[in-house]
Amino acid sequence: MPIALTLAITKTALKLSRGLGRGGGTALPGLIAEKLDRHLGRKLAASLPKGVILVTGTNGKTTTTKMIAAMLTASGERVLTNRAGSNLKRGVVSALLADVDMHGRTKATIGLFEVDEASLRQVAPELQPRQIVVTNLFRDQLDRYGELDTTAALIGQGIAATGAHLYLNADDPLVASLAKYATPERVSYFGVEGLPSTAATAYTTATDSDRCPNCGSRLNFSRTFYSHIGHYRCPKGDFDRPQPHVAVTSVEQSDLAGSRFTVAIQGKRYPMNLPIPGTYNLYNALGALALAAGLGLNLEVVERTLGTTVAAFGRVEKVTVEGRTLYLLLIKNPAGFTQVLETFLLSQKAPHVLMIINDNFADGRDVSWLWDVPLELLEPTDAKVWSAGIRGTDMALRLHYAGIASKVVDSVARGVDELVKQTPEGGTAFILPTYTAMLELRKHLATRTKLEEVWR
Repeated sequence: MPIALTLAITKTALKLSRGLGRGGGTALPGLIAEKLDRHLGRKLAASLPKGVILVTGTNGKTTTTKMIAAMLTASGERVLTNRAGSNLKRGVVSALLADVDMHGRTKATIGLFEVDEASLRQVAPELQPRQIVVTNLFRDQLDRYGELDTTAALIGQGIAATGAHLYLNADDPLVASLAKYATPERVSYFGVEGLPSTAATAYTTATDSDRCPNCGSRLNFSRTFYSHIGHYRCPKGDFDRPQPHVAVTSVEQSDLAGSRFTVAIQGKRYPMNLPIPGTYNLYNALGALALAAGLGLNLEVVERTLGTTVAAFGRVEKVTVEGRTLYLLLIKNPAGFTQVLETFLLSQKAPHVLMIINDNFADGRDVSWLWDVPLELLEPTDAKVWSAGIRGTDMALRLHYAGIASKVVDSVARGVDELVKQTPEGGTAFILPTYTAMLELRKHLATRTKLEEVWR
């Protein structure tokens, strides 16, 4: 089929999808395009003068992609990205379709796409990225991905089908091992050399990847920052943490206002400010900084841009409802949920919390992962908790066995009403939704406050 006809059909689908309010047309046009021309994405991406960057991994894809987009834009690039986070192949193709004209031309200079871990093997061969950033690998949606070794192998297939330069998290053993799919000169690492004890994980939590990727021996960790993220070596000498090319050397501040830290890049040290809290967001920033350094961006521009970072939708997003500040904190696996607990809730006295758990396809059907989250740590805070969502009763059961009383509410709207009513005026409360619950939550909040559509 001629590309002009394919574009006409898919762009009509895009317009209709947006008109019906179905997520801004983030997937349907790409799905149609796959049926009409399975290589349409490759053809459209070829028109980008500076090629394509892909960001993948379990946690932090959306936030890292948003940081990189801001850095590139501030550096004078016109960035084409899947802003709404639709990260399967069809979502990436839809983002390309939304940007090009009827002749397949774009005004963008560079493409930047977050990509689902299992989809990288489909997206990377088509788009032939020049750079790939891998944030981390945690257990996530076991019913869909399987165990971590399987996920890593899928990412490896995508990497092996390209000549991309890799930016890998040195502090995640399985991510660091992905270097085997590229030549050494095409690999750069980022990691943390120093964190104060108050910023490091203070509790024993589930560790997802503590085995040597080569021989299977249990790794020796000299430092851990959270879960299995840290400094490690194989006791048999088969695998050691690689030396980062871009590294955090010290953290001067780490609280709910964000982090002030120093990063070493190419032998020089630069002070950075990140106005989003959490050790996990520090790693997201580090991945973005490593790519920026590799692309040769002006680091003064990068520093200023990072200092004005705004959270991605649902990821440490703040909204005000009836005089109360609500934090929207996406949860989707044990490691991420634990980081939310440690960063936002454990330091609070009697925090008000709404947990919304769905088990739709995009959330993962299996919610047994809730039992791997150390919710017992929340019990001493005297938290006031509500649970909602399709699996709200499962959440309440897990809380019960953690010694935490909660109230099950029958809808997201009812949960928000209860949360706002019980939170003192001028106070702060926290909402922890899974992915589809977060979209439902934002749709509800948009009727009560100013909240931008996720695809804008």
